[in-house]
Amino acid sequence: MRPAGRGGGLLAAAAMAAALAMASLAGGCASSGPPAPAGPRLDRELLPYLLPPSSGFPATADAELLRRVDAAFQSELLDGDVAGAEAAAEAALAVEASFAPADVLRAQARLAAGDLAGAREGVEPLIARYPGYSAAELIAAHAAELAGDAAAAYASYRRIQSALPLALEKAGELHAPAVAAVAAKVSEALARSRLDEARERLATLTEWAPQDLATLEASMAVARAGGDARAELQAVRGLLASARSGDEALLERRGELELEVGQPSAAIEVFEALARRHPDEPHRAEQVELAKFRWRVANLPGDVRRLVEAPELSRADFAVLLYWLVPGVRASVVSEAHIATDILDHPRRQEIMRVVNLQLIDVDETLRRFNPDGRVHRAQALRALLRVLQRAQPQPSCVAPIAGNPSPSREAACSAGAACGFLPEAADCLPEAGISGAEAADWIRRAAALLP
Repeated sequence: MRPAGRGGGLLAAAAMAAALAMASLAGGCASSGPPAPAGPRLDRELLPYLLPPSSGFPATADAELLRRVDAAFQSELLDGDVAGAEAAAEAALAVEASFAPADVLRAQARLAAGDLAGAREGVEPLIARYPGYSAAELIAAHAAELAGDAAAAYASYRRIQSALPLALEKAGELHAPAVAAVAAKVSEALARSRLDEARERLATLTEWAPQDLATLEASMAVARAGGDARAELQAVRGLLASARSGDEALLERRGELELEVGQPSAAIEVFEALARRHPDEPHRAEQVELAKFRWRVANLPGDVRRLVEAPELSRADFAVLLYWLVPGVRASVVSEAHIATDILDHPRRQEIMRVVNLQLIDVDETLRRFNPDGRVHRAQALRALLRVLQRAQPQPSCVAPIAGNPSPSREAACSAGAACGFLPEAADCLPEAGISGAEAADWIRRAAALLP
């Protein structure tokens, strides 16, 4: 776009005048035949949405060309001559092909003619180039509104609401349907596994209505789909602080997420509240017990806590978890000392010696070796926890089949482990496989829950 100037203005005026004269001449030649049908007329209900094309235009423009476009807006469009207004816009664009105010005038004429798609297409590139161009935004907004696109209409009205009272009013009217429309698009994107698209839609919702229920629910759904526990927890907390405060399923989900992100004290509070409401539901008490166990884990020394996250445990690692997590192991009195010669210089000597002296894990009787760095097998871990239960008074009923036998066979240990709830069923035992820190901690928790 060239800057305004006297010479440029005169040339533009002459060119536009010539174009208009040609349009007039063509009309005159046509008048010798039958009268041409009247073109579309202006619907007076559109008047509030029509601004002079120069309104809000932020760039430098040819002053004479701009004056002529605004004059055509006043004398042609507002006077009801929609076809004449579009012809004037085309004449201006013949002079300067990228003259944005002329594009606005043409879009206004298309809107008046009922061509909603053409009106929107005509101004959308201008809005991208000149954010806040009020004459263009108003056309885009009202055309989208008439087309039933509440979200696009609201977006345009919202961008100019500080400059135009009408836009402010319309944005208020369209806020709720626009938020609902974008929330529906988030759900649709998630249903089609388009997570990036859902996140883009959610960003719009968050900008428009960060605390609306629709936004919080969409945030929760997107976070869950993306495996983002912290973001999901934030959304759940927001929902519980709003009108969904009595939603027990949502409250339970909050407890699960608090555990997942490492806030067991908050989870205890949530699950205890649910247990008080439903004292006859056993799984509520189990949730409280799980949260309290996680709290104990969270308060372990850092080097011990990291073992719970280990993908596979050594015999020394498992001994350390037994020492710190099984009730009574640290405080128990040992009546008979058992020595393992290969742990004397081991950094975990104290924990290993206590577990060995309590005969929870066996040593090689011939060589008196513990083999601390060897992988602990699942059968060995099961036997250790079954020994803990066998020493309880009274013993849990699940260890009755192996009563008096601290070293049951692998098959018997697997069956007892399933009966005590460590395994879904004996077939899931995999006795020679290793065990992760998380799985070992869960077995220890279940064993502790069976102790009197």
